[in-house]
Amino acid sequence: MNTLLSLLLPALAALALLLGPTASHAAPAGLPRKAAVPSPADVVFLNGKIVTLDTKGSVVSAVAIRNGRFVAVGTDSAVRKLAGKGTRIVDLDGKTVVPGLIDAHCHPAPTMVFTQAVDARAPGVPTVAKVLLNIEERVKVTPKGDWVVVVGSSASQTKFLEKRLPSRAELDRAAPENPVWFWNGTHAEVLNSKGLAALGISKGNLKLPHGGRVEVDANGEPTGQMFEGEANVPFVPDAKTVVGWFAKDIPALWNARGFTTVNGMLALDEAAALRAVARSGTRPTIRYSHFVFAEPNGVGMPADLSVLAMPAGTSTDDFKTTGIKLWIDGEVDAGSGFCKDPYADPTGVPDGGRGLLVTTEAQATDFARRARAAGLGVALHASCDASSEIAVRALRTVAREGGKPTLQRMDHYGQFVGPTPEVSKAVKELGIHVVTQPAWLLFLGKSTRDLLGEERTATAWRYRSMVKAGLKPAGSSDTTGAYLEASNPFVHMKAAVTRRSDMGIVQPEEALSVADALRMWTLWGARAIGEERSRGSIEKGKLADMTVLTEDLFTIPPERIDQVRAAQTIVGGEVVYRADPG
Repeated sequence: MNTLLSLLLPALAALALLLGPTASHAAPAGLPRKAAVPSPADVVFLNGKIVTLDTKGSVVSAVAIRNGRFVAVGTDSAVRKLAGKGTRIVDLDGKTVVPGLIDAHCHPAPTMVFTQAVDARAPGVPTVAKVLLNIEERVKVTPKGDWVVVVGSSASQTKFLEKRLPSRAELDRAAPENPVWFWNGTHAEVLNSKGLAALGISKGNLKLPHGGRVEVDANGEPTGQMFEGEANVPFVPDAKTVVGWFAKDIPALWNARGFTTVNGMLALDEAAALRAVARSGTRPTIRYSHFVFAEPNGVGMPADLSVLAMPAGTSTDDFKTTGIKLWIDGEVDAGSGFCKDPYADPTGVPDGGRGLLVTTEAQATDFARRARAAGLGVALHASCDASSEIAVRALRTVAREGGKPTLQRMDHYGQFVGPTPEVSKAVKELGIHVVTQPAWLLFLGKSTRDLLGEERTATAWRYRSMVKAGLKPAGSSDTTGAYLEASNPFVHMKAAVTRRSDMGIVQPEEALSVADALRMWTLWGARAIGEERSRGSIEKGKLADMTVLTEDLFTIPPERIDQVRAAQTIVGGEVVYRADPG
């Protein structure tokens, strides 16, 4: 045996030299090791007040970024060591920097449409009479037979001086040769006679092709008023235009507000346009997450939900199909939110003044079941107390059936009417993510009081209670273009912090801290799209998305929070928006 070893040892030694050192042949203890030299950063940002929103609440001065992610977060001196010959060095000039803002629920394509619509938004357009004049002016430059689209603020019936919406007859007189679609927000509509005819609606034929409700008078004649008819819109832009919006125009609009991620609620054709952008290899300057919807009650959703997936090879950092969406009810401001008791002012409110049940509990349960089976999230729109109870019961049923859990959301949670203790408990136990719109205090506080009464309105918009219950509410704009200010996240933050509404200061005890108001648009927004591991805070390993502010959100008077703007918006370490210093 010794003779054999003596023959093998030289060969083994030669082999070891070829292979190099291994774990079992490490350098002897006590000898110095040569430290691995980290690759230099692509870019470092120095000299800032960087609010990380990490678990320690760290505020640092510098970050280093490599391959679109944070590789160091700390002091100027520590981060500067990662700068190499080719590293870009950016001086933040002492500005406050926060994690990239996330809009957890918005309607980007309708926002593009509404920017070109006839303006009927209150308070700028204060009367029905002025609406009609604006329509007459648009008709002068619109070819005969083309649609005239009019955008009003939601709850216009409470905002116009006349305390009503324009009538079918008035729209006929303003546009005798053109179909007219008046939007009361996006959950109620008024059409003129030519508009109804274009949809095939007449006395005795009230069925909308893609869902929704047509109101009639005592003689069965359509009044022109509709609810939840958005899926029937006949004036959809061509596919090439919509693809262009998602590639350039939508990113530009949201980047300018400081957003780095948009979670869009997209119709089937809009989702197809976004997939086309992803397929083209274009990388927009914003990260897209989205929920897909068909008709409000889910009818029309493809049987095979895999067709909604993003193209193979697409980075989920940039494009993600997060889930599918339906409406349990309409919306309180339109008179179609489904409530347990009649509205205080039931004028024009369907179904005995209680609002409109768009989707039954059985339908909602099946919809959530399909989402889970496909590995997709589900977002249930519920705007009043009765619809919230239906949403919770549907999600609880599916949870009890087992299977791998997926993202569950209730959108507009506690906005018009606060949830009952039973609903709040179920939301917490089931891990349901809640999505809110704080600026509705400013836009719709008084309208909600007019529609539902003082007692119910006093239960709404209780953000501090949500936070104390551990619900981590996500903030969102829900912008469609009906409220131009809704796309400004700092308007929402101010409302959440100051509790200032269009009827004065309400429930000051429900005010949020500035830090929690910011979390609504960062950490908690990331959580609401299932991306809290990749974004929402400034931490090593996360996507390098940041928003540089024009002022320090934490030191200015709360009344001035809505004056803050994005000085720079940074996605993956690249500046995608820079404000004009003028």
